[in-house]
Amino acid sequence: MHQIRLRAAIFAACFSLFTFATSATAGGPPRPPSAAIKAENARWADAFARGDYEAIGRLYTKDGSLLPPGGDRITGARAIAEYFTKGYAGSQPGTVSFSNYEFYGNDQMVTEVSDAEVRDHDGKLQIRGKQILIFLKQGGVWKLHRDLWNDYGPVKSD
Repeated sequence: MHQIRLRAAIFAACFSLFTFATSATAGGPPRPPSAAIKAENARWADAFARGDYEAIGRLYTKDGSLLPPGGDRITGARAIAEYFTKGYAGSQPGTVSFSNYEFYGNDQMVTEVSDAEVRDHDGKLQIRGKQILIFLKQGGVWKLHRDLWNDYGPVKSD
């Protein structure tokens, strides 16, 4: 009798564990790691504010690409750093901020749709745009793989 109770208890414990595990994973596809991607955006914004375009280049995958409006594809960390260096030559670093996030993906690849604002060093709005970013996880680190953006139109003077 003791063995029957022991087996019944083990069966009940296993069944409960199985039921819990099934319900925990049955909630649909995994949610993308939005906090981790927002942290990468913060690293990008911090490097931009310092004018450290080499650091920006390092945030991209080896074959990461910028897809700028009206321009050619820019591929690779060095080319990405050069793009920003040339684009902001002679100006003091400004700031960039991101908002209105949407995230799609999983723990290996995430697509972000968001808005961005670029301000000059005096805080004046220079660019207000929208972007699609694709992040890949490589070696446990999130990296930008594709960076596509365009603006909402001319910024109105204050």
